[in-house]
This record gives sequence, C-alpha cells and structure tokens, in this order.
Amino acid sequence: MSAELEQLNRFIAAWREPLESQADVLFEARMLEAPLGTHTELADGFVASLGLSPIGVNWEMLDDAADSDEPRSALAAFCDALSNNMVFSSTEWLGERQAAQCYGDFIGSFKQSRRTILTNRLDMGWNPISTATFEWAFIGFDDRKIALLLLMAED
Repeated sequence: MSAELEQLNRFIAAWREPLESQADVLFEARMLEAPLGTHTELADGFVASLGLSPIGVNWEMLDDAADSDEPRSALAAFCDALSNNMVFSSTEWLGERQAAQCYGDFIGSFKQSRRTILTNRLDMGWNPISTATFEWAFIGFDDRKIALLLLMAED
C-alpha cells in the first residue's frame, strides 16, 4: 500500500460504518498509473476497470472551494447525497453536519492545488454507473491518486 493512499484508507475506515447504515458502499482508491487525460477519460477508465459503466461527458465537475449555496458546490452535493436516506428522503442519514465532515475528510485526502471532484448526479438528474435503483457516485483525484465513493440503495 502506498503511503499516499493512507489518508483515503483512513477516510473509508472512519466512514464505512455510518455510510453502510443506509446504503451499499463501494469504495476504491488507487495510485494513478498513466499520465492524466481529461477528467471524463480518467473517471470513465477508472469506473470501467471496476466493472461499472462509463458515462463520458455526463460526469459533473464540482467546485471544491464553493460554499454550499453556490452552483456546482462539492460540499452541497455531498450534503444532498448523505444528509438524508436516498430512498426515503424524509429519513435522516448522516445529517448536514456529519455529511459536511465526510466531505471534508474525502477532499482532504487529495492535494488541494491538484484535486478534482466529480459526481454522476446534479440538479438536472443523474447518470447511473451501476445497476442500483438509487446511487450517488463521487470521484476524487489529484495528480497521483484517484478514489471512487459509490453509494447505492434499492427501494
């Protein structure tokens, strides 16, 4: 295991149980082996290597510096995904505070000056990468490593 992946491993060790309380979780982190391509090529190659479906230009790039009330806010996307149950939206899951902490721990695993955060879901809809009825995927990467956090649920 690379020392660069240690923070991502600590992230999932801390968050797996709370996340799995209301969703199936797939988390994968690895070092990047090839030079970076476009963000969509990188994300598609990564999910395809895990047996998931590439979605091309439908990956939404999020702004990791935006406040939760700004467009394309990564913080807002994490809070939307994790605050309440994906199937029963009136049931609290992590709540706003813990969802924001999960977000901070995830993005903190990547070099700030080099990180990119993507999702398969935004206000306009979602683009599935799995066969789950409900899902929300986040990919984070910097110039050295990449990780997928995929949350899935059935109704």
